[in-house]
Amino acid sequence: MLKLVFYTKDHRFKVRLALPEDDFSSSKIWQNKLEFIVSDSGQFTMVWTSLLPDLDPEYAESLVELVGARYPISPDYQTLQDLHPELPFKNELGEWVFFGGSFNPWHEGHQACLTLMPEDKMCFILPDRNPHKELRELSPVATILEISAHAKLKNLQFIVPTFLLEQKQNPTVNWVEKFKNDYPTHKVSLLMGFDSFSNLRNWTRSEALLPLLNTVYVVSRLEDDQDRREALDHARARGPHLNIVFLGKHEFEDVSSTEIRLRQK
Repeated sequence: MLKLVFYTKDHRFKVRLALPEDDFSSSKIWQNKLEFIVSDSGQFTMVWTSLLPDLDPEYAESLVELVGARYPISPDYQTLQDLHPELPFKNELGEWVFFGGSFNPWHEGHQACLTLMPEDKMCFILPDRNPHKELRELSPVATILEISAHAKLKNLQFIVPTFLLEQKQNPTVNWVEKFKNDYPTHKVSLLMGFDSFSNLRNWTRSEALLPLLNTVYVVSRLEDDQDRREALDHARARGPHLNIVFLGKHEFEDVSSTEIRLRQK
């Protein structure tokens, strides 16, 4: 069993390997693979993603799952809350802005979305499988390492691996409905490129999803004024009270994950 020490007074969720002198008399166990304690000392700690390459695969995957359980979109959130109340993520701002996608691979367009997000918004990068495409095998650890190696995160931006271990398609409306049912006072918002925004009408049960959202933050993707008006009309027909914020243009609007993958073949 791997012994870890977590430092939870930092939103980045810092961690280090246990030392012989650490007191594990009141430790907790996760998945019968990780044994951990929580420390008030932030010394000799690293962000959890930085520890992953040093771990055996089974321990790395278990750490990914534990971190995923920190967020209220996880079915294991309450389990982790009961195990150790300090571990779940605390969002004092009340609005959860999720930036979902397969991010295969992460590229400059994804980064531009994060860069254009206002500094005072808490944003959660949510790697997931595309519900409109066939399932493919993903390495949760490799996916997190890919994103963490290339994404430049602001202070209030975090990688959330909650759905990476689920071998199923996961339409946004499913987990948003559960989130809003469990935490009705919390605001759920989405960050997306204009291509996704213009395609909202084709999302699974979009007529149920849009009324649940507080705001959609939209980053340009080569659209013109007519494209924007049409997409706005469709979105507001399903979510008349939905707040829609256009964040502006950037120089990487033509970058596509699909094209990158084709060039790599």
